[in-house]
Amino acid sequence: MKTIGEIFRSLIGLFLDDEFLAIAILGVVALTAFLAIGLEIQPRWAGSFLLIAIVLVLVGSVLRTAWNNARRD
Repeated sequence: MKTIGEIFRSLIGLFLDDEFLAIAILGVVALTAFLAIGLEIQPRWAGSFLLIAIVLVLVGSVLRTAWNNARRD
């Protein structure tokens, strides 16, 4: 039973290793859903927004990680 708990914690850790990244992606997806459903914008614009926002979040996460690693050294 202890092994199953360790495996479960490892799997959760894969997805929540960087809390900023996980929360930012959930926020972008929620905002995109609001734009698409709430404001009824064209699906192509919602998809474009999603793509650009996710790329910006990923770049921001990489820069944040690089900054934190540089400060430790």
